[in-house]
Amino acid sequence: MAKSAGLAQDFFVEGYQLGGDVSNINEASSPRNLLEVPILNKSAMDRLNGQSSGVIDFGSWFNDATAQEHAALKGRVTTDVVMLWALGGAIGSVAASLDAKQINYDFTRGTDGSLAATVRGESTNGYPLEWMNLLTAGKITHSSAANGTSRDDASATTQGIRANVQIVDTDSGTPTIVIQDSANDSSFATILSFTAVAAGSEPVGERKQATGAVRRYLRVATTGSFSNCDFIVAYVRGTAVDDEDLSS
Repeated sequence: MAKSAGLAQDFFVEGYQLGGDVSNINEASSPRNLLEVPILNKSAMDRLNGQSSGVIDFGSWFNDATAQEHAALKGRVTTDVVMLWALGGAIGSVAASLDAKQINYDFTRGTDGSLAATVRGESTNGYPLEWMNLLTAGKITHSSAANGTSRDDASATTQGIRANVQIVDTDSGTPTIVIQDSANDSSFATILSFTAVAAGSEPVGERKQATGAVRRYLRVATTGSFSNCDFIVAYVRGTAVDDEDLSS
């Protein structure tokens, strides 16, 4: 990987692909509370890690076309939404994932005639902002059940996996999107399965996690009877220093 500009990116909220409407990312952060624990034998403050959090705050242009930003954001629903900011469109590109409460949908009308919104999501379900990597080359289409291109992560890990899927559209049927691992890039087994979503129930986003060992190679696969499922998947392997232990 190398330095890069903030170009050719994409953004998803609950399966809505909003990269053509989102104008800027104001904040993508994962703050952590610090607990002050002063002690007698130190002259400076001692601190312990407290709870983590997460924020994605972005700007958007008004667009009331079908499945665009107004349809995605106007409800300001009280249920959780799953956000994904893809910083590139290749397998391995960095992405930011957030299980969030959408707390606003605020507009300004500029003197130049522009109509723009600001939207803020703050973490929920006990998950902070998670920096992931794409396991698909941006949004892809499986016309029927298929195996995706694998990614070599160089070694196996033992602390589980976290993943984010955004299902944008399916023409017919009910696909199930899974993540599979392999030790040799030949024999694969499913380690994480997202919820099956029938055509007509999309767009939808989901964050899911699995515990235990994860072998060196990973790929996305689809199962079931369906036609033309458009989706994107990002993931991150767990580590021993994560907030949540997924080792077993």
